[in-house]
Amino acid sequence: MKNKTLLYIPLSVLFVFAAAVLITHFSSINQRYSIISGEYRLPFSLDGTAASYVAPSALQEGLETKDKITSINGRVADNDAVFFEEFAEAKNGRQLALTVERKDAAGEIENRSVTITPVKIEMDLNFHLRLIVGFIFAYILPTFCILLGFWVVFVRPRDYLAWLLLFVLFGVSSIGLEGYGARTVIGAFRQIFASSWALSMLLFGIYFPERLSLDKKLPWLKYLFIVPLGFQVFHTVLGQLKLFTGFAAIDYLEPVNLFFGPISTVMNILSIGLFFASLGWKSGTLENPDARRRLRLMVIGTSVAMTPAFLIIVYTVLTGVRGSFFDVAPSWLALLALLLLLLFPATMAFVIVVQRAMDVSVVVRQGLQYALAKNGVLGLQIVLSIAVVITAFSFVANTETNRPQKIMFIAIGVALVFLIRLLADKIKSWTDRKFFREAYNSELLLSELSEDVRTMVETKPLLETLSTRISESLHVPQVALLLKNGSSFQPAHALGYETPPLASFENDARMIERLRKNEPVVIYQDDEDSWQPEDARDRDQLRELNSQLLLPVGAKNQLSGLISLGPKLSEEPYSANDLRLLKSVASQTGLALENSRLTEAIASEAVLKERLNREIEIAREVQERLFPQELPKVEGLEYYGACRPASGVGGDYYDFFELHSGKFGIAIGDVSGKGIGASLMMASLQASLRGQAIHSGDDLAGLMVNVNQLVYDTSTTNRYATFFYAQYEPSTRKLMYVNAGHNPPFILRNADVPSADSGSDSEIEVILLTEGGPVVGMLPPMLVSYKQGEITLQPGDMLVGSTDGITEAMNPAEEEWGEDSMLEAVKLLIGRPSREILEKIVADADRFADGAKQHDDMTMIVVNIV
Repeated sequence: MKNKTLLYIPLSVLFVFAAAVLITHFSSINQRYSIISGEYRLPFSLDGTAASYVAPSALQEGLETKDKITSINGRVADNDAVFFEEFAEAKNGRQLALTVERKDAAGEIENRSVTITPVKIEMDLNFHLRLIVGFIFAYILPTFCILLGFWVVFVRPRDYLAWLLLFVLFGVSSIGLEGYGARTVIGAFRQIFASSWALSMLLFGIYFPERLSLDKKLPWLKYLFIVPLGFQVFHTVLGQLKLFTGFAAIDYLEPVNLFFGPISTVMNILSIGLFFASLGWKSGTLENPDARRRLRLMVIGTSVAMTPAFLIIVYTVLTGVRGSFFDVAPSWLALLALLLLLLFPATMAFVIVVQRAMDVSVVVRQGLQYALAKNGVLGLQIVLSIAVVITAFSFVANTETNRPQKIMFIAIGVALVFLIRLLADKIKSWTDRKFFREAYNSELLLSELSEDVRTMVETKPLLETLSTRISESLHVPQVALLLKNGSSFQPAHALGYETPPLASFENDARMIERLRKNEPVVIYQDDEDSWQPEDARDRDQLRELNSQLLLPVGAKNQLSGLISLGPKLSEEPYSANDLRLLKSVASQTGLALENSRLTEAIASEAVLKERLNREIEIAREVQERLFPQELPKVEGLEYYGACRPASGVGGDYYDFFELHSGKFGIAIGDVSGKGIGASLMMASLQASLRGQAIHSGDDLAGLMVNVNQLVYDTSTTNRYATFFYAQYEPSTRKLMYVNAGHNPPFILRNADVPSADSGSDSEIEVILLTEGGPVVGMLPPMLVSYKQGEITLQPGDMLVGSTDGITEAMNPAEEEWGEDSMLEAVKLLIGRPSREILEKIVADADRFADGAKQHDDMTMIVVNIV
């Protein structure tokens, strides 16, 4: 809004300038027509103070083209009033004594005296037609162009097309402002905007209503025209500054002007031609049929308006003849050219205002309401407040007014401030209802709808709200929304139909292909010529829906549906502003539908995840029941074990159990993988071990072969387990074991070793339990065999087994704790209770990890021999 306000500053300056031009122009209307309406006329025409056209009779009297008139009848010709007053004498046939400046062959300026005899004219129909057309051309045309241009820009100050239109219309208006001196406000206006006319027309042709495709491909090409034409404008502005202020910067540009000057005329003619070429090209190539129709109207209207005048101008350029149209062309052609020129601004006004090419009318209504609602109220309050203050001071200064009277007038003024606010609110409401309620409400409702649909996540309320609000805001009785369902688009919600429409579009339908370009499609049901041959199979579907407008609905370049709108109750066509707002609504609807789909998917996924989490929780509870729940007392042993899964359930396994023979089973294992699959194999491994341990006796190697076969038969080829199993006999302290590919458990034993210094020292012996064979579950039974190991334990020995989740604990630097670190930590704890040792080792591993996420289960067993 701030930028928009700033744009009003140069616009207001231009408006004051243009208003001064029109006021000055109309103030001289009596003088100008008192000259041309007489029985005689002058045998020459003026461009400012210089003769632009000289009739043969004046040539014989000594006047030449480009002579600058410096005095008339002895009066210095330094302003328009002198010209008008002295030229008025010519209407009665009186001679005029002129003093002129002329350059000789050497370029020197010389003064000459010339006596001009007015030419008698016939007061026939042709004369009166020239008067009428001349008045229209000189006064109506500039006024209409200037007011139309300012109206559009004041409404759309941030639209660069509106500014280009203003300068185009300024250029047209400058044609009708001929005959004024250079050092006049009208002369300055005419010189500046006549020089910029070709440039503004070129740019308008390139960018209206959308950018020319050639300019997108070759954007540098237009600068071949912009540079010389821009220099022409700059040179003209500096020339006017020199005339009015004496600022002579233009003198430094003369070398450049020598280069650009000769080509400027050609560039002007080519640029005006490119204006018509650009609009003509776009009128046949733009995708939007409404845009093509508007452009065709503009091209036809402006071409008819400009062609005769353009041909006359080209003729003057080629022949060097100067003067008005009546001086260089037959009267009938000059009259026709002037009359047709009126079509140029008329066509612009029709296309832009009536055909709503720039949606000026809706913006004007909104701007009027905004001004009444905000600026008007504020302005009235300020004016009234100033009046109250002035009145208060005047009464205070008046010694004849007593205090009660002063207080009463001040109170009345303050009360009027509040009354004017109430009155303004009433005026605002009345204006809204009386003049533009429908247009304002449609803009407001659709803008709000575009914001509202983004927050809707349920499909049915979204479609209902969308159809209802569009119907209410634009007064469209029939609205249908079709969503993609498999390979076709089918009605998901319809409003205003007696029976639900049965129309559907296949995914490869012509209409669907057109909608995939993300542009609305306007349907003309009553215009068979507007249908393309490929649309034939869609006609029945569109008639079923009674469609007049189709809007694509989608997100991420995917068409997920479409909105079909029937005709308005007013039978008016959908305007460019309607299409812009509806396109925004459809775009937000596509995002909302995508959000709805994602929300439903997330909700479904959340339910599934919740169910999975519950199942995992059950699995975890079941798995925890598979670990030893009670630790039976075993003579000569103090032991403990624990497992901490990395996720809900894991694949690590440890076990302690008593056998009928009085022996005690000790097991630890690590199943490949994680999660439910690993936990199921862990359960299978436990069941296999316990089943085999009952019958195996002392043949642990045979037990492991059987366990391998059972696990191999019940698991997939990518599942296996590292496994360690031992049986301890309390009476003999004998430990028999088999290691099936597990990282070796170890026994720590104190040993007295002689020392050279002190005679004795205590050293901890580490015994690795490695005897065994391959992992279980990977190889078929015929390919595996195991050996069992045996060791006699001593009081003070400690058996420690773990999975690699402990030794491979990793810190944020991705460094592993390692087996050596764990061994050193365990050595420091020898002699302590097994549970304390286990908890301390796990804590040390966590400390080393320093909060880094661990991806493997941590399992450990500690057995002390007492």
